[in-house]
Amino acid sequence: MTARILSSELSTLIQDSKRKNPDLRNAAEKSLTDLKALPNTSDAQISADLRRRPNFVTPFVIACSTRNVKFAASGVNGLLRLVVSGGLSPDSLEDALQAFGDCVSLVLDVQLKVLQAIPSLLQNYGDNLSGKLLASTFQVCFLLHGSKTAVVSNTAAASLQQLLSSTFEKVAAEDENPPSTEHVTTVALQSGSIPLHQAAADAYHLLNDICILTGGGEPNVLHGATLTSSFGLELLEIILKSQVDTLVGHEEQIHLLRTHVMPLIVKILSEKASFNLTVRTVRLLRLLLRKFLSAMIDEIEMAMSLINHLLDPSTSILWKRTLCLELLKEIFDDPTLVRSIYALFDERKDRKNLIVDHLASLVRLAAEKPTLIGLGQQSSGLEAQQDPLADQIAVELAGFSGPVGTSTTEMNLSRPGISTQWSTLRVCCIDHIDKAEPPAIPVTYPYSLVLSCINGFSEGLSKFLLPFTAPARVKSKRERNPALNSQDMPQSTLKGGKEPSDSTNDSRSEVQSSPPGKGSLVNPLALVDHEMYDQIRTSSLIVEHCWPAFLATSSTFFNASLDSEYLHALIRSFQKFTQIAGLLELTTPRDALLTELAKHAVPMTAGRLMKTPVSAVSRHQRRDEDEEADSTDRDVSPGPGISVKAAKAPHRPPTPINPRNLLCLRALLNLGIALGPLLNASWMIILESLHQVDIVLISSEWRSVQGHWEPPKALADRTSEGKAPTADDLGTEMSAVEAVLGRLYESTSDLPSEAFFQLLRCFKTLIRRVSGLQDKLPHRDNADIPDERHRRLGSMSGFHMSDMTASKNLMLLFDRVGQIVQNNVARLSTQQASGSGWSIISEPLIDHLGASNANADVRISAAQKLNALVNQVAINTTLESSHEDDEMVSRCLETLLAAVSSLWKPNSTTSASTCSLEIHSMELETLVSILENCGEALRSSWDTVFLIIVSIFRNTGGAVIGDEKRRIGLHALEPRSPKLVRSSFASLQLICSDFMTGLPERCMVMLLDTLYYFCSQDQDFNISLTSMTFFRSVSDYLRHDELFDREIQSCSTELEILQLIGSGSGSISRSIIWDYLLLHLRYLAIDVRLEVRHSALHTLFGILEACGDALGVITWRRCFGLICFELLSAVKAKYKERKNTDGPRWDETCVLVVRRVSNTFMRSLKAFSGHEYLSAIWDQLIARFGELLEPGNLSQGQAVFDSLSELLVELRRVPSFPKNSLGPAWAIWQDHSPAEYKLSDKVDNQNALTAYLRFIRQLHSMLDRGFDPDQSEIVMLRLKSCIIQSTPVIYGSDIDEMTQVQRLALENMSLVSTSSSDILVKLAEEIGSLVTLAFQAEDGNIQRGKTFIALSKAAMDVLANLVKQHCNPSEHSTTPLLAIALHSLTVPIQFKYKWKTEGKGAPTWKKATSIALSILNTDLLRQCTESTQNAQDLWTAIISISNAIAAADTETCDVEKIDILADQSFDIESFIQLQSIIIPLLGSIPDPSLHRKYMHSLFTNSLIHEPHPDDLPLTPTHALLSGLGTRHIGRVQALPPTRRAQMSYVLLDHLFSLATAHDPSAASTAESIRLARAAAPYLMLRVGVVLKAYIYDQPLRGLMPQPLSQKREMQHVLEKVVGLE
Repeated sequence: MTARILSSELSTLIQDSKRKNPDLRNAAEKSLTDLKALPNTSDAQISADLRRRPNFVTPFVIACSTRNVKFAASGVNGLLRLVVSGGLSPDSLEDALQAFGDCVSLVLDVQLKVLQAIPSLLQNYGDNLSGKLLASTFQVCFLLHGSKTAVVSNTAAASLQQLLSSTFEKVAAEDENPPSTEHVTTVALQSGSIPLHQAAADAYHLLNDICILTGGGEPNVLHGATLTSSFGLELLEIILKSQVDTLVGHEEQIHLLRTHVMPLIVKILSEKASFNLTVRTVRLLRLLLRKFLSAMIDEIEMAMSLINHLLDPSTSILWKRTLCLELLKEIFDDPTLVRSIYALFDERKDRKNLIVDHLASLVRLAAEKPTLIGLGQQSSGLEAQQDPLADQIAVELAGFSGPVGTSTTEMNLSRPGISTQWSTLRVCCIDHIDKAEPPAIPVTYPYSLVLSCINGFSEGLSKFLLPFTAPARVKSKRERNPALNSQDMPQSTLKGGKEPSDSTNDSRSEVQSSPPGKGSLVNPLALVDHEMYDQIRTSSLIVEHCWPAFLATSSTFFNASLDSEYLHALIRSFQKFTQIAGLLELTTPRDALLTELAKHAVPMTAGRLMKTPVSAVSRHQRRDEDEEADSTDRDVSPGPGISVKAAKAPHRPPTPINPRNLLCLRALLNLGIALGPLLNASWMIILESLHQVDIVLISSEWRSVQGHWEPPKALADRTSEGKAPTADDLGTEMSAVEAVLGRLYESTSDLPSEAFFQLLRCFKTLIRRVSGLQDKLPHRDNADIPDERHRRLGSMSGFHMSDMTASKNLMLLFDRVGQIVQNNVARLSTQQASGSGWSIISEPLIDHLGASNANADVRISAAQKLNALVNQVAINTTLESSHEDDEMVSRCLETLLAAVSSLWKPNSTTSASTCSLEIHSMELETLVSILENCGEALRSSWDTVFLIIVSIFRNTGGAVIGDEKRRIGLHALEPRSPKLVRSSFASLQLICSDFMTGLPERCMVMLLDTLYYFCSQDQDFNISLTSMTFFRSVSDYLRHDELFDREIQSCSTELEILQLIGSGSGSISRSIIWDYLLLHLRYLAIDVRLEVRHSALHTLFGILEACGDALGVITWRRCFGLICFELLSAVKAKYKERKNTDGPRWDETCVLVVRRVSNTFMRSLKAFSGHEYLSAIWDQLIARFGELLEPGNLSQGQAVFDSLSELLVELRRVPSFPKNSLGPAWAIWQDHSPAEYKLSDKVDNQNALTAYLRFIRQLHSMLDRGFDPDQSEIVMLRLKSCIIQSTPVIYGSDIDEMTQVQRLALENMSLVSTSSSDILVKLAEEIGSLVTLAFQAEDGNIQRGKTFIALSKAAMDVLANLVKQHCNPSEHSTTPLLAIALHSLTVPIQFKYKWKTEGKGAPTWKKATSIALSILNTDLLRQCTESTQNAQDLWTAIISISNAIAAADTETCDVEKIDILADQSFDIESFIQLQSIIIPLLGSIPDPSLHRKYMHSLFTNSLIHEPHPDDLPLTPTHALLSGLGTRHIGRVQALPPTRRAQMSYVLLDHLFSLATAHDPSAASTAESIRLARAAAPYLMLRVGVVLKAYIYDQPLRGLMPQPLSQKREMQHVLEKVVGLE
């Protein structure tokens, strides 16, 4: 085939050149002849044969040299065939290349044929192409590349690339196998001359000429070659990209790069070059940076400085700046390149800081046009464009064409912000190598490049450094999701958002969410022996020196409007950069970055309300106590905390939180998880940010429900309206934040101790700052408070919250503390207080729950968290059953005690608030829980338990538990609230019921004190009574297997017992404690409440009675002296003190004490029987009873006398009781008569007098000889006084029956000895006075309501019996006794019809009349009359009785109730009977006055009609009959007769009978004459009255008849007068 083609081309040349070019024809014929002469075996054979014939190519060369298209076409075809088949002789290569050069300007076909030959030349004659031949070849290609025909130019470009590749491959081959030939040339460099072999020399000259041609100069080798700058740069790029190793190995090549390429680059970039040329230049520079950085430091420094300069908007246009930014983006995307640049430039003092300067330029560029990126106070969301077609239409309408992604320059002018839809190019400018004009660049595209730069910068550093921080993965107790893996990275939750793509996702370093300790987070700088330590150190320096620029740039974009993808990328890169700063322990960068991220976690539109900057970074030196060397840290300086007081001026609420804020917050929390062991005081930044987010949520009406935030209703309503952000957006993002926050809480359990302490200290400081207690509360431990220089100015520091908002936020802080506690219970349960952070947690909680001026909800929340801490730790400690159980539980109890103490300041005068009471109740409920779960584990903390229990009491001045003297202060402790009493009592009840046996002896005293306080409190009555019952239980426990008598001798007085207990001695016996128990009950027995006092008394004496059989004489004596007698005195003193306010109730207590003491004494008689102590105890008892009695107190007197009566009954059975000890008892009875008390009408003294009267009877029974005369006289007086002073019987009367007092008093009259006549007379007088007592009411000495009717009747019988028993003629006392009796009986008779009150049976006057007649007889009367002594008195009494019988006041009586006629008949009979007894002896009385008195009685009672007043003597001194001689006017009206007319006629007749002459021979003539003389005047007066009335009245009547009764009376009188002798 080769022969045929060559033959055809030669024939064509022969044919075409016959006439025109003979030389060509001749040469063609000759070559054809030679060709034909060759054997036609194969193409290879032909080619080999032709290869040996150098002249065979001559016709083709001549044809090409003619530059005739027709000839040249055949010539080129021939040459092409020879080159392709390898038939061209190497010696003819120069001619062939010359021929090709002659054809480069011909037609297209010829040019293409020439270009087709180039690859074959390289293939078949590559080894021969060197020196000039190679230069010729390049010349041909360069010439063809200059063709205006694109296909030729492009093909030539490809050929050039092949040539370049081949050339440098030869250099590489030559380097591998250096030729043995000598060097062909020497190149002079700055460092000296370098000899080169052929291939190296060719490459050098070729590269040199390309550089020269690109720069527009004349080549040294490629003469005549032309090359555009753009294509030259392209060739250089190809060379640099493909021949890196070769170029780097040859200094002469690097020299060319430094001396030609880099100046060219600088020149092009400095000038206003075209877009295409600039793109090629930038691409070339990119290659130089990546491949030859270390080889040309000076040149690259200049170039990169120029790049940095070009970023200035005043020095370059948009597309050039864009190219520079794209170059920087690719640099920052290559972490190795960044490290190399930094190491070669920034680290060296003699070089410029390229990386730092570039980042600084990014800072300036990012903030260049704020409006373009929507720069504001905080990044705002950009809604995704849902309709790409609409975007395309809008772009076209705006005058642009092309795809949406590349022509949206002006589209975002009205939509500021950075988005993947309008802020990116589909193809980057640096990749537009074939474009003569720049694409339409969006105005926000450079900003997206800046954002990509810092993202790549961060990603590269983290990709390199993070693997060094965790050489071995150590799992925590619970496997957790990595903190920075794809699950925890901020996800696209905004509307239309997509999952951001990240080429480094697969290689992203995972960081555990809860590193088990600082040992698992290795500082890469500590790996000094690592082979990559230098690069690690460089990376550290990059972070240390570049963080300000990174921070500033990121801050700008944080405040810009970014779409979801850009925002996620920004937050992710910022998070990673912060993480590596923290892992490198670069405190200042870490804190500054954390501060920035924290700032953007909160809506910054609230900044209008701020007064302080967002943050400030300060550098200071501090010494780390855990390190041996000094370290320099930068910390964030905080400002003042948030004011919880609302400003007076109106203010706008902060902007509601959005998903962007939550993304930042998530990143911040992830950093807390990743850097927890290293944050130290920087925890404050995270915590404060979380706190500020809480503020915004609360202010935006978010609600925290069971630890989860729920959006407000208004936001939820906007979901349906399609507004952004929706509730679903926020809810999803909030759930993610809460999930990360939960892992953060969990990670704290694996923090090292010091890191955990720092976290707690930050919480403590934040809580105090938020609550406003930073300066108000004293710091218990300065080490617990983070250095003030570590604080930062909160992003909400100027935001004035309402009290409610601040309170809610504080409660959220407490919730966070609670979560930390919940995850660190094991730590808190197993370590010492100083090594577990216990105090750091508990102190702020205690401070706030005890802050009286704080919000109630805040205080309660703090209390809840503290209680949860205490309860969980205590229970966990018990469950683990460690040897430190008691210590841990003690710590819990001490914390509870401190919390309770903080509620009630020692010197506070403010009243208890409802909140304080509620918190106190919660603490007490926690105590109950601890006791229920850990009570058995308590050993040394019972004293703390009791202190907590009694903390419910307010000290009002008395002693409290723990005082040295152990004095029980009565009412010294006052309960704060009934609820507290109930809550606290639950613990006490639990102790008494379940744990009493486990209490140490020293705590038994505290138990008794506590029981005393609960009994004495007045808030809950039932608890007081229930507590009282526990004293019985304690007593039973103390008395078990104990010998009391022997032990109690060591303490014989109350003071000794109190001193012994107060000393705190551990050798206090149970006997002493038992005595202390009785002392408590003794004091409780004088409580102000009746029920409590009585309960204490019943408990006290119940204990004594229960122990009675086991107690000996010494113990009984001790109990009486220490308890009973002192109790009597104390009760009496209390009664006197409260007599005017609560006297009756205290009186009741006194009564109970007396009775129980009496019963106790009776119970002890068995022990005292036969012992000398009995008399002494009796004397003391009587003395105390006597002290208890006082005038006016009936109940106490009753109790005393009843008790003494019972005691006397029991003592009667004790043979050894001395009777001479009864004297004090008699003295009490004598001196304390209840009858002597001055009482009101409403007081009932019946019972007291009854007891009093019974006691004297029992006392009399104990006396062998009864009462002596003096005592008898006193007894009579006291008995009568009792009767008189006794009060009326309630719901009864003494008309029909005597009262108990009357009966006993009358009976006790029999106790009086009658051996003495004087006593007998006095006894008669007293009994007689009882007879007349009922009729003395008018005297005013008798209390109303008492009639003494029954008593009077009974006394009559007693008196009659006494008279009958002792009135004997031989008795000297008969007359006075009889006289006394008759005088007494006269009174009831005289009150006939006047006394209205009568009981059942015969009226009093009738019974008196009957008894008087029964005790009178003629013989007795005669004997008494014969005795001149007292006869006068006796007859006076008899006359009085006679007059009383005869008289009756019928005018005032009730005729319907009284049978006057029957009474008249009784009186007539009684009068007749009496006259039969006294008339025979009346005349023997020598005293005429008695006779006149008797006659006057007969005259007065015999009047039937009322006489005229003038008819009677005016006065007793006037003559009896003087009235009859007076004159007066008569009376016409009828005078009513007396209702007892029959009695009057009897008396009238008796008067006539006395005046009638008697037989002179009778023995009684003298007595009769005396009586007649005495009766005559009265009889005359009686008759004269009747007659005178008739004389004066009848004439006035005229013809009227005389009234019948007067007529009958006058007739009767006249008849009797006529019958007188």
